Parts: sequence; C-alpha cells; structure tokens
Amino acid sequence: MVPSLRARDDIGCCDDDFTRETVADSDTDKLELLQLDLILLEAVIRGTAEGLSMTGLQPPPVGAPRWCTASRPSSVMVGMVGETNGTCATSMSERALLHVAGALLGERCATVDHEVIDAIGEIGNMVAGRVKELLTGTSFEMENISVPSVIMGASYSLHFARGMHAMSVDFELADLPVCDAKDRFITVTLSLLRRVSVAA
Repeated sequence: MVPSLRARDDIGCCDDDFTRETVADSDTDKLELLQLDLILLEAVIRGTAEGLSMTGLQPPPVGAPRWCTASRPSSVMVGMVGETNGTCATSMSERALLHVAGALLGERCATVDHEVIDAIGEIGNMVAGRVKELLTGTSFEMENISVPSVIMGASYSLHFARGMHAMSVDFELADLPVCDAKDRFITVTLSLLRRVSVAA
C-alpha cells in the first residue's frame, strides 16, 4: 500500500492537487493511466522513508512529477548495476541539504563543508540501498550500487535514454518554515534500464 499521488505537468512545489490517501488494489488502473509504475513508486516511497530512518525525519510523499528533471541544485547520485542498470538521485536545495545532514549528524549545520557532504552522500547511499533491496525479486532486480557522488550547482540537467523506466517522487520536509516553500521539498528520482539478453 502506497500513498496516492497524482502526476503533474509542472516541476514546482506541491499544491492542492495532491492527496495522501491510500492506494488500494482497485486503484492500480488509475496509476496506469498516469503512467506510474506501481513497483517503482512503492520502492521509491518506502526506500526513501526507510533510508532516512537514521535521521529521524519522516517527510511524506506529496507528488510525482510527470517529467523527471534535476530541479534542485544539489543531488546525490548512486549508480545501480546488474540485470537492471541505472541511477538513484536524491535532490534538494542547499538549505534542505543542511537540514537533512544536520539531522543525521545530530547538530545544526550552517555551511556546506566536507562533513556535511559526507553525511548527505551517506543519506543518498542509504536511500539507494533500500530501493535496491525493495526491488529484489521484481523485474527491476539489480546486484550492486556504486559509491555515491554529490553534485552541487544549478547548471545541470538530467536526460534519460529511450527505454528508461523513470520514477520521481517529491517529499516534503515539514520541519522547515512554510515561507521557504522551495526548500521544503526533496526529490528522489529512479531511472532504470533492463539489460537486454543476447542469444548465444
């Protein structure tokens, strides 16, 4: 069971179009109409919640953007390899990064330093690791994940090859002030490509 999310055409902050109801089996057809893969949706939502468990933060999922882009200036990228290859990206603003890293470190972080970068990289690694475990036994199963890479700066974008299965979910950091709306959201994007077997 995963929260019901309505796909949206914009990449901005969440609005009243989002619901947090529960998806029953009978709602699977609605997810298919929105072109949301239920397996990947559940893996991203549960993987993010469980990956963030050591921080004490529990940001609820609030939306699933129709187009997957790097809309936040900081991202942790983790490669995924095996029968399925791809990446898991956890993206956020600098303020959100300091908030999440501080929650893991148990102290207030005011500036981005090596300790903060290490902490946010570890958080991205934990999220990707849980997503990998949750996809075990599915058609998206993979064997390993890479060392996390932290990317900072707004001048980049994500492009997916044809045939990629992508899922992007926004989560709200309710602990941050409402006046800083854009900083209250982190986005976890999963992009995967199944390996094509070659006949001998």
